[in-house]
Amino acid sequence: MTSPFAYAAPTAAVERTYLRQVFAWMILGLALTTGVAIYLDATANVLDYFEAHSGVFWILFIAQLGMVFALSWAINRISARTAALLFCLYAGLTGVVFALLFQVYTTGSVVGAFAGATGVFAGMAAYGYTTDRDLSGWGAMLFGALIGLIVASVVFAFVGGSAFNLILGWAGVIIFAGLTAYDMQSLKRIGAQAGGDADATQKLAIFGALRLYLDFINLVISLLRIFGGARR
Repeated sequence: MTSPFAYAAPTAAVERTYLRQVFAWMILGLALTTGVAIYLDATANVLDYFEAHSGVFWILFIAQLGMVFALSWAINRISARTAALLFCLYAGLTGVVFALLFQVYTTGSVVGAFAGATGVFAGMAAYGYTTDRDLSGWGAMLFGALIGLIVASVVFAFVGGSAFNLILGWAGVIIFAGLTAYDMQSLKRIGAQAGGDADATQKLAIFGALRLYLDFINLVISLLRIFGGARR
């Protein structure tokens, strides 16, 4: 009789290896974003530049969306090297946006938002990894809410309003906290089946890293909307 543990042990090892790759890429992305943001904050007046060249901001925004779509929908048609390049470019462009946030919000607000996002992210990721509850039903609901949040954020860019900003902040925290748990459980399942082709596994790891990276970054932005103190 064959023991079930003969299959469980390799599966668990493959899963752990895959998730280590995912978090390694995620940390690399966050390091790139932070490094670019700190450098630009120290060497350039990003806020004044974007105020004088608002069109550049929208080009940057569209370019970021394009990279996310390319990684999400073309991941099976591009090489691992191209996926890695797109991910790093995306993280670098996000660093330009964060340089703007560094100049809008106080240092204490930014540090507090990163700390708060780390706590929420860690808690929800742990929940998604350990829970026996099937979270797949959350997907459609969270995706619909995310589309609504994106549309509302574009509207806010034109109409503003402190109450509107606060609503967007709390909605963002709820949506991306839920997405963190959902994505973590989804990646755990992918990890259990990963292995074999190294190129395909690396692309899956980069795609997984992008999902968690986006969850974390948007938690930071949402918390800044709620608790951030403006410099001016």
